[in-house]
Amino acid sequence: MTSRPTALLIPLVCGVVILGGCASAPASPLDAFQQRAELITQEIAASIPEELVEATPVIDSQGRVAQSSGDTPQTPAWWEVSASVDVVEAAGASESAATAVGDALVAAGWTAAGESGSDPLFQTDGYRRDGWSVTISWVRSEPGIVEDLGILVVSPDTVRGDHDEIHS
Repeated sequence: MTSRPTALLIPLVCGVVILGGCASAPASPLDAFQQRAELITQEIAASIPEELVEATPVIDSQGRVAQSSGDTPQTPAWWEVSASVDVVEAAGASESAATAVGDALVAAGWTAAGESGSDPLFQTDGYRRDGWSVTISWVRSEPGIVEDLGILVVSPDTVRGDHDEIHS
Protein backbone atom coordinates (compact mmCIF):
# COMPACT_ATOMS: atom_id res chain seq x y z
CA MET A 1 0.00 0.00 0.00
CA THR A 2 1.34 3.44 -0.94
CA SER A 3 1.37 6.22 1.61
CA ARG A 4 -0.53 9.39 0.75
CA PRO A 5 2.56 11.69 0.38
CA THR A 6 4.27 9.19 -1.97
CA ALA A 7 1.07 8.78 -4.01
CA LEU A 8 0.95 12.55 -4.56
CA LEU A 9 4.66 12.82 -5.26
CA ILE A 10 4.66 10.42 -8.22
CA PRO A 11 2.23 12.47 -10.39
CA LEU A 12 4.04 15.67 -9.39
CA VAL A 13 7.44 14.31 -10.49
CA CYS A 14 5.96 12.99 -13.74
CA GLY A 15 4.40 16.39 -14.42
CA VAL A 16 7.71 18.18 -13.86
CA VAL A 17 9.51 15.76 -16.19
CA ILE A 18 6.86 16.25 -18.88
CA LEU A 19 6.87 20.04 -18.57
CA GLY A 20 10.65 20.10 -18.48
CA GLY A 21 10.76 18.16 -21.72
CA CYS A 22 8.31 20.57 -23.34
CA ALA A 23 10.27 23.60 -22.20
CA SER A 24 13.59 22.48 -23.68
CA ALA A 25 14.49 23.56 -27.21
CA PRO A 26 13.98 20.91 -29.87
CA ALA A 27 17.21 19.30 -31.08
CA SER A 28 18.49 20.65 -34.37
CA PRO A 29 18.39 18.18 -37.25
CA LEU A 30 21.83 19.40 -38.35
CA ASP A 31 23.49 16.33 -36.82
CA ALA A 32 21.22 14.05 -38.84
CA PHE A 33 21.76 16.22 -41.93
CA GLN A 34 25.53 15.92 -41.49
CA GLN A 35 25.36 12.12 -41.34
CA ARG A 36 23.00 11.92 -44.31
CA ALA A 37 25.03 14.37 -46.43
CA GLU A 38 28.23 12.45 -45.76
CA LEU A 39 26.50 9.16 -46.63
CA ILE A 40 25.10 10.60 -49.89
CA THR A 41 28.58 11.86 -50.80
CA GLN A 42 30.09 8.43 -50.13
CA GLU A 43 27.37 6.75 -52.21
CA ILE A 44 28.00 9.16 -55.09
CA ALA A 45 31.76 8.56 -54.97
CA ALA A 46 31.13 4.80 -54.90
CA SER A 47 28.99 5.07 -58.05
CA ILE A 48 32.02 6.14 -60.09
CA PRO A 49 33.54 3.12 -61.85
CA GLU A 50 36.76 2.11 -60.09
CA GLU A 51 38.76 2.22 -63.31
CA LEU A 52 38.06 5.97 -63.56
CA VAL A 53 39.18 6.91 -60.03
CA GLU A 54 42.83 7.71 -59.43
CA ALA A 55 42.75 8.47 -55.69
CA THR A 56 40.44 8.43 -52.67
CA PRO A 57 38.17 11.50 -52.76
CA VAL A 58 39.02 14.43 -50.50
CA ILE A 59 35.89 15.29 -48.47
CA ASP A 60 35.02 18.51 -46.60
CA SER A 61 31.94 18.52 -44.36
CA GLN A 62 30.59 21.61 -42.61
CA GLY A 63 27.51 23.33 -41.31
CA ARG A 64 26.53 26.70 -42.73
CA VAL A 65 24.31 29.51 -41.45
CA ALA A 66 22.69 32.41 -43.28
CA GLN A 67 24.95 35.42 -42.70
CA SER A 68 22.22 38.03 -42.82
CA SER A 69 19.96 36.40 -40.23
CA GLY A 70 21.94 36.93 -37.04
CA ASP A 71 23.51 34.25 -34.92
CA THR A 72 20.87 32.65 -32.74
CA PRO A 73 19.51 29.11 -32.43
CA GLN A 74 16.76 30.17 -34.89
CA THR A 75 19.24 31.29 -37.57
CA PRO A 76 18.60 29.44 -40.86
CA ALA A 77 21.22 26.74 -41.41
CA TRP A 78 22.05 23.77 -43.60
CA TRP A 79 24.80 21.15 -43.98
CA GLU A 80 27.18 20.92 -46.94
CA VAL A 81 29.60 18.22 -47.96
CA SER A 82 31.97 18.73 -50.86
CA ALA A 83 34.33 16.20 -52.38
CA SER A 84 36.94 16.30 -55.08
CA VAL A 85 37.59 13.13 -57.04
CA ASP A 86 40.76 12.78 -59.09
CA VAL A 87 39.96 10.79 -62.19
CA VAL A 88 42.49 8.90 -64.28
CA GLU A 89 44.35 10.68 -67.04
CA ALA A 90 42.30 9.50 -69.98
CA ALA A 91 40.27 11.40 -72.53
CA GLY A 92 36.66 11.67 -71.37
CA ALA A 93 37.27 10.24 -67.88
CA SER A 94 35.58 13.14 -66.07
CA GLU A 95 32.58 13.09 -68.38
CA SER A 96 32.29 9.29 -68.06
CA ALA A 97 32.42 9.60 -64.27
CA ALA A 98 29.76 12.34 -64.33
CA THR A 99 27.54 10.20 -66.55
CA ALA A 100 27.88 7.21 -64.18
CA VAL A 101 27.05 9.42 -61.19
CA GLY A 102 24.04 10.94 -62.96
CA ASP A 103 22.71 7.52 -63.94
CA ALA A 104 23.12 6.26 -60.34
CA LEU A 105 21.40 9.33 -58.87
CA VAL A 106 18.43 9.09 -61.25
CA ALA A 107 18.14 5.34 -60.56
CA ALA A 108 18.05 6.17 -56.82
CA GLY A 109 15.13 8.57 -57.30
CA TRP A 110 16.93 11.89 -57.75
CA THR A 111 15.56 14.29 -60.36
CA ALA A 112 17.91 15.97 -62.80
CA ALA A 113 17.69 19.71 -62.13
CA GLY A 114 19.53 20.83 -65.24
CA GLU A 115 22.98 21.71 -66.38
CA SER A 116 24.78 24.98 -66.14
CA GLY A 117 27.97 26.54 -67.28
CA SER A 118 28.71 28.92 -70.08
CA ASP A 119 32.28 27.65 -70.20
CA PRO A 120 32.53 24.86 -72.77
CA LEU A 121 35.10 22.96 -70.65
CA PHE A 122 33.72 23.15 -67.12
CA GLN A 123 30.23 21.73 -66.65
CA THR A 124 27.85 21.25 -63.72
CA ASP A 125 24.87 18.91 -63.42
CA GLY A 126 22.26 19.37 -60.70
CA TYR A 127 20.00 16.84 -58.99
CA ARG A 128 17.28 17.23 -56.35
CA ARG A 129 15.32 14.96 -54.00
CA ASP A 130 13.29 15.63 -50.83
CA GLY A 131 14.73 19.14 -50.35
CA TRP A 132 18.31 17.91 -50.88
CA SER A 133 20.53 19.22 -53.65
CA VAL A 134 23.49 17.57 -55.40
CA THR A 135 25.77 19.35 -57.84
CA ILE A 136 28.29 17.42 -59.91
CA SER A 137 31.00 19.46 -61.62
CA TRP A 138 33.20 17.95 -64.27
CA VAL A 139 35.62 18.83 -67.06
CA ARG A 140 35.33 18.08 -70.75
CA SER A 141 38.41 16.54 -72.31
CA GLU A 142 40.89 18.99 -73.74
CA PRO A 143 44.65 18.55 -74.21
CA GLY A 144 46.55 19.93 -71.20
CA ILE A 145 43.45 20.14 -68.95
CA VAL A 146 43.41 18.07 -65.76
CA GLU A 147 40.12 16.26 -65.49
CA ASP A 148 38.45 15.88 -62.11
CA LEU A 149 34.97 15.55 -60.68
CA GLY A 150 33.47 17.69 -57.92
CA ILE A 151 30.58 16.66 -55.69
CA LEU A 152 28.54 19.09 -53.59
CA VAL A 153 25.72 17.80 -51.38
CA VAL A 154 23.51 20.37 -49.63
CA SER A 155 20.86 19.51 -47.04
CA PRO A 156 17.44 21.16 -46.78
CA ASP A 157 17.27 24.32 -44.68
CA THR A 158 16.68 24.09 -40.95
CA VAL A 159 17.84 26.21 -38.00
CA ARG A 160 21.23 26.36 -36.29
CA GLY A 161 19.80 25.10 -33.00
CA ASP A 162 22.46 24.40 -30.38
CA HIS A 163 25.36 24.28 -32.86
CA ASP A 164 27.26 27.28 -31.49
CA GLU A 165 30.36 26.36 -33.47
CA ILE A 166 28.60 26.78 -36.83
CA HIS A 167 29.05 30.24 -38.27
CA SER A 168 29.35 31.60 -41.82
